[in-house]
Amino acid sequence: MRKLLILFLLVATTKLYAGSRELIQYVPELSFSVIGADFDALRDNAVFLSMQSKGQIWSYEDDSDIVQYFRLLNIDVKKDITTFIVAKYLNSYGSAGKIHVLQLNRDLTGSLNAKSSTKYLGVPLFRIDPEQDRHAVMLNAKTVALGKLNEVKTALDLSLRKLANMTQNIQLRAMFEKLPAHASVWGIAAPLSRRKAASSNAEQSTNAMLQAFQNYYFYGIPTKTHANSHFYGIAKDDNEAAVVTAFMIGTLTVAKFRADDQLADMLDRVDIEHQGRNVHISAVVTKEMVDAFYNGDFGF
Repeated sequence: MRKLLILFLLVATTKLYAGSRELIQYVPELSFSVIGADFDALRDNAVFLSMQSKGQIWSYEDDSDIVQYFRLLNIDVKKDITTFIVAKYLNSYGSAGKIHVLQLNRDLTGSLNAKSSTKYLGVPLFRIDPEQDRHAVMLNAKTVALGKLNEVKTALDLSLRKLANMTQNIQLRAMFEKLPAHASVWGIAAPLSRRKAASSNAEQSTNAMLQAFQNYYFYGIPTKTHANSHFYGIAKDDNEAAVVTAFMIGTLTVAKFRADDQLADMLDRVDIEHQGRNVHISAVVTKEMVDAFYNGDFGF
């Protein structure tokens, strides 16, 4: 439940831009999870700014893989990144990979030229960490792909149309086309089976609720004071949908019991429903809800 709520809180900080959609050309056809964000659209959003100031989006103190890249390239997460997309995928050999693609508002050439490089298809692939398999490739003047050597090669292959991208994946494309044009933070996923994820060494959530879904997508649409967030999922069967829905309603009921009157009223605007295999969650998310969540006031 906690991971799903974090997802909602992040989605809730969206604004009316959609530049990350241009980056789907760099998402492999066999992706199983894709998340896009337009950070330029979030700079004046109160919820986002509050989370960013507290290190709840990205922080240099994090040990996450992507933050290691930011440190090595001196990328300022508060102002340098305009749009971002991350895709987890399987390659043609059945092994898992992950590509981060960023559009920046500054030139990385100086930082990258100081690194060692090898050429692939006539384009330099920069090794940005001499001790780890961390590489970068410039796809155009302001767009960079980050990942392991084979992952940045994949990004370059996609940019040169040597590989099929996500638009050739019928399941992902169908979900992508349901996203409102003005949703600037969004995600789509078709989770792998536990066995497939294990055999391919895929980095995938082990959250039991998300594993109940055959596929799902989410997005958020903000107003000045709050955000309307939506999650749509198709469960593996009717029973899974009923169990997941009942669990989430129960968790929400406990949270209301623990919350003060103001927060309880906000939680009353979270709607969880299912019809057959289809599960829909909608929520009106405010800065106060985000603060209460991170303070542990909901009890989860």
